[in-house]
Amino acid sequence: MLQLLANEQEFNIIVEKVIREKVDARDGLSSTEVIRSYLEKNAKELGLPLVQAEVAAALLYDAVFDDVIAKEKDGPESDKEKLAKLVKDILQKFAEQLEANPVQQDLSYIEDELS
Repeated sequence: MLQLLANEQEFNIIVEKVIREKVDARDGLSSTEVIRSYLEKNAKELGLPLVQAEVAAALLYDAVFDDVIAKEKDGPESDKEKLAKLVKDILQKFAEQLEANPVQQDLSYIEDELS
């Protein structure tokens, strides 16, 4: 997670993907909703816990996004710079939370489903 934040090129790729998802969201989802959806769908590649794997992971996502939503006044429209800052803030919160309280996951059932 911290490597992703430190690598500007990789981080910008993530931001571009989130922007594309935001543009594709036809129902006026807020930036935080689009970001959460993206992170949940791409959790494994980003080094985040899989929401569907553990209750602790779902609680972690809820805590991070509740904190962000409480601090951000976000609407359906957002420019690239604001969205990039929001993604960075969210990923930093995940890194802090996971460092303080790692989420252990049993991924064997997911591997079985994919077989």
